[in-house]
Amino acid sequence: MNRNRQEKGITLIALVITIIILIILAGITINLSLGENGLFGRAKEARDKYLASAEDEQRELNELYKQLGIENLPENTKENPQEIGKEVALKDGWGTQTVTYTNTKNGLEVKDLTKVATVYAVSVGNGDTVPVPKDFYYVGGTLATGVIISDAEADKYDGTTDKTTHEYRKNLKGNQFVWVPCSIDNYNFVTTYAKNTNANYGYEQIPGEIAQIEKYGGFYVGRYEAGICMPTGTNNSGITTANILNGTSASSWQCSEFTTSTGKPVVQAGAIPWYHADHSTASNVAENMYKGNSYVTSGLMTGTMWDQMIAKIGDGNTTTSGNCKNSAYTSDEGIYHTTAGSSGTGAWSTTTAEKTSGTYWLVESGMLGTYERYHIYDTAGNLWEWVEQVASDSSSNVAYSLRGGSFDFDASTHPASYRTYCFASAAYTSHCFRVALYLK
Repeated sequence: MNRNRQEKGITLIALVITIIILIILAGITINLSLGENGLFGRAKEARDKYLASAEDEQRELNELYKQLGIENLPENTKENPQEIGKEVALKDGWGTQTVTYTNTKNGLEVKDLTKVATVYAVSVGNGDTVPVPKDFYYVGGTLATGVIISDAEADKYDGTTDKTTHEYRKNLKGNQFVWVPCSIDNYNFVTTYAKNTNANYGYEQIPGEIAQIEKYGGFYVGRYEAGICMPTGTNNSGITTANILNGTSASSWQCSEFTTSTGKPVVQAGAIPWYHADHSTASNVAENMYKGNSYVTSGLMTGTMWDQMIAKIGDGNTTTSGNCKNSAYTSDEGIYHTTAGSSGTGAWSTTTAEKTSGTYWLVESGMLGTYERYHIYDTAGNLWEWVEQVASDSSSNVAYSLRGGSFDFDASTHPASYRTYCFASAAYTSHCFRVALYLK
C-alpha cells in the first residue's frame, strides 16, 4: 500500500514539472514570435521591405517608361472613354511599347528598345485620341470642333477654363496648331474646286506628308496665318513691331524684313501677318520655325493639305466670307490697315471703325471671330497663302499655287477653296502663308 502511494506522488510531481517546463517553453516561443525581434516581427519587417522594394522598382520602371514615351496608361475607347485632356495609351504604331529587360540589383532595367515615341496621346472626348508632339500641349477642343495644341506649357488644358473661345485667343502664349483628321484612303487633291483656269495645277506632296497621315491619321495646320511679329516687341528675327506699325519700316510695304529668308514666324492671335512674302521666303521661314526640333518639323502646307482642311471645315466652293473686298464689319479690337493695296503705305490703325463693302482692309491674325471655322482663322480672305503645289501657265512657266482669296477679292468669286497661281519671286502685299506641323 505504501509503495503505491509513493509512485502516485512521484507522478504528480513530474506532471507539475512538465507543465512548468511547457509554460516556460511557451513563453520563450511567444517571445520569439511576437517580441520586438520575434519571428512575426521579422516576417512583417521582411514583408514591408519587399513591398517597399517592389514599389521602388515599379516607380523606377514607370519613370523609365515615361522617359521613353511608353507609359502604362489607360486605353481610350468608345466603350471606355477617358476624361478630356487626360494622357492615355498610345495607339498601335504611334510608338514602341514592348521592351525586353533583365534583373539587376535595382530591379528591372530596359535592355533593348527599337524606337522611342515622339508623341504622347491625349483624350479629346467621346473615346477619341489625338497625337500631341512632345514639348507641345493640348489646349482644348474635340474632333467635332477642332483640337488645338500649343508650344507653350502655360496654354495647357486645365479642365476649368475654355481656352478655345475667340474671347480667350489673345491670352494664349504659344504658337497654336489645329489637328485635321483624315484617312489616307481619302487623302486626295480636289480637282473640282474653283480655280484660275489660266494655269495647270500639279499634284505635289512634300517628304513625310503621306507617311505622317498613314501613321497618325491626320496632320496639324497653323491656327492663324503666319505672323511676322506680335503687336508689341520684336519677332524672332529682331524686327521691331513699332516701325512696322507706324509705317516707317515699310514705306512701300516692300521692305527687306518681309522678304528675308531667315527668322521664324509666329502663329498667334494679334500678330502682324507676314505679307509681301515670295514663295522662297514663305518656304524657308516656315521650315525655320521648328528646325532642329527632336519631335516635329515644319513647312508650308501642300495643295492636298489645303483641300483636306477645307473639306473638314465644310466650305468647299461655297461663298463663305472672310476679310474680303465685299465684307463689312466693325473693327471691335485689334490692328488693321485701311489702305491695303499693292501700293499701300502708312501706319496701322487701332481705333474702332466700320469697314464697308468695296474697301481694302488688311487685319491682324485672328481679329474676326465671325469667320473662324473649326478653330482656324482667315482661311477665306485677308491674304493669299502660298502652298507647296507647283502650277504652270500656258507657256509652261513654273509657278506655285496660292489659296484662300484675299482682302482685294470678293468672297463670292474667291471662296476659301479657290486656287490661283503666281511665280515664285512675286511678293505682293496680299501674299502670305500658313505653317504646317509634321510629326516625326
